[in-house]
Amino acid sequence: MSLRKILTSVRVPINVFFILDSRAIHPSYRIPWWRRLALGWKMFINTTKIPTATPYQAHLVMALKLLEMSPDVPGDVVECGSYRGGSTANLSLICQIVGRRLRVYDSFAGLPETTPLEQQRFAYYPGDYKVDLSEVQNTVQRYGAIDCCQFIKGWFKDTLPRLSTPVVLAFADVDIKSSLHDCVKNIWPHLVEGGYIFIDECHRIDYVSLFYSERWWRTYLNATPPGLIGAGTGLPLGKYYIGPDTELSSHPRQKPSTAAYARKGISSLWDYYPEESAQ
Repeated sequence: MSLRKILTSVRVPINVFFILDSRAIHPSYRIPWWRRLALGWKMFINTTKIPTATPYQAHLVMALKLLEMSPDVPGDVVECGSYRGGSTANLSLICQIVGRRLRVYDSFAGLPETTPLEQQRFAYYPGDYKVDLSEVQNTVQRYGAIDCCQFIKGWFKDTLPRLSTPVVLAFADVDIKSSLHDCVKNIWPHLVEGGYIFIDECHRIDYVSLFYSERWWRTYLNATPPGLIGAGTGLPLGKYYIGPDTELSSHPRQKPSTAAYARKGISSLWDYYPEESAQ
């Protein structure tokens, strides 16, 4: 085993301690430290066995938010974009603990065609990240808790408008702007007060600007933008990243953390206009 792998393994209990050390975890879940460590270790091992875009630390943060939410608050957990099922397996583990359903939305045909409005620095092609539904289900069956999962196959623009249940937490790893647009527009109205939308591509400033766009939120949801905690860099999860992402090739040891979130009930509306107040 390489020194890097040894150091990564040694850091697991440290990461679990700092991420899950919360006085707000609801007592009804009865999750002592040994269970928290077991959950973190299982999530870590899963990400070493399944190709997963997000690190286990990000999955632990989502687990923390679910553990801090009262079981009396109704709502499902939604995942948009499952790839090979690594994040799905880990999210299913925490859903099993908190007794919530995990609704997994994916085309299982890869990425869709990008629209002419897309302006991406990264090249994405139709069919990228294609993984059959059966493969994802087999992965979750082996490494997660498939009994709490429901898989919804199809493009987000077709499937998410049919969402009708409350949502306490959603995770969107969807890569392109049109998909993020479809996810947030259709999930946000069902998100409970204090609920969360997590995203993966948090280091892309043009992408995360949706969460600060007063025009977008006014046009599609008649709301003020919620902002994004971790925008531009991701949550501080032990990663080293100075940015911007256009300079990553010059800093080979840097890696952005791939987790950030918006919370319903928080507003990032800018309201300081001294010229108007002087009138």
